[in-house]
Amino acid sequence: MGCTGAYAQGLKDLPAYRCVKYEENVLQFPGERSRQDYFYTRLDSLLLFHTGNINIWHVGGSHVQADIFSHKMRSNLTELQPDIVGNRGILFPYSIAHTNYSQNYRTSYAGKWSTDKNTRKPHTYRMGITGMAASTQDPNAQVTLRLNTNKQDTQWSFDQLHILGYADSTNCYPYTVWEEDTLRAMYDSLNHYYFIELPTQVDSVTIQWNIPGNASFTLTGFIPQLSNNGISYYSSGVNGAAVPAWLRCEDLAKDLHYIRPDLAIFAIGINDAAVPSGSFNPETFKANYRQLIEQVLHASPQCALLFITNNDSYRYVSRRRMTANTNGPLVQRAFYELALEYGGCVWDLFSIMGGMGSVDNWEEEQLIRHDRLHFTHQGYELLGDLLYNALLTDYLTHSN
Repeated sequence: MGCTGAYAQGLKDLPAYRCVKYEENVLQFPGERSRQDYFYTRLDSLLLFHTGNINIWHVGGSHVQADIFSHKMRSNLTELQPDIVGNRGILFPYSIAHTNYSQNYRTSYAGKWSTDKNTRKPHTYRMGITGMAASTQDPNAQVTLRLNTNKQDTQWSFDQLHILGYADSTNCYPYTVWEEDTLRAMYDSLNHYYFIELPTQVDSVTIQWNIPGNASFTLTGFIPQLSNNGISYYSSGVNGAAVPAWLRCEDLAKDLHYIRPDLAIFAIGINDAAVPSGSFNPETFKANYRQLIEQVLHASPQCALLFITNNDSYRYVSRRRMTANTNGPLVQRAFYELALEYGGCVWDLFSIMGGMGSVDNWEEEQLIRHDRLHFTHQGYELLGDLLYNALLTDYLTHSN
């Protein structure tokens, strides 16, 4: 590979925290690695010849909904070259649901909406790759989406907006007003999404809805599209989501066919394992994961698979009391077994942290919050740099 030296310069300088086992920061392959090597071949084509696109899907719970970890990965990857900025990813107007979301974009809304998420059972609305839904019958409903909300993050733009969701009437549709023109969203019946072509590249838009009579529209996500080759990093996170929550998303398979990921990063597990010692069943956990993996492979048969082990953590035993979660090693072993079965790799966060009991050391260095479950902003950004370095190092080592 002719540009190995140049990309080696792209490795991030990491601070010297005493609690981090830097020697463990590698991708582990318990079996064969042909999926990962095929991913690197596609990455070569983009970086060396500017052909093709790279699509990455990162799915998890609250670690991903915050989008600090995943956005750090997104930003690092698009810095490999100045001209490989792809799509910003999947966005949802979390403000409608009155829950936390990334600070690197903004949404606002008007009108009456009702919301749902994949952690609720039973749930009211069909959901897809965001694990969230917002439904309205209000003719005054609108959502404003704005990217590039800080000076350090100015590269995102789009010239087409894809709108994930569904209406119960053909006369119910999204639109936007451009100057004095009304741009109606068209429906792609093959890929099952609405889209609006914009006259120029923008970084913000307000979407309104034509809602006749008692019709309703259910929104499940936005994907701002850019017409160029690049790396697109799609992240999907819902607070409290375990693997079964994602299996409850009826439109997930459809949305995965839309994205067709080249690399899937599986970071679901911390909520599955938040149960007393002896109650976590690794075989059930793996069986659930197999269903999710098969959906990914059905949409993208050659997709590379990367599993992130759980961080060492505490779990709640009551509203006010927590105790050390001893299920971390069981989840760690399950991921290695899934990686062996499917030809994937493991980024062993549990070992990088230092194994059982290490979360206390991470809290002392202000990388984990006082709940000893969630990371601080600084901690999440460190995870993004660590995973990026592990991925790039493996790429530089194994690309031809």
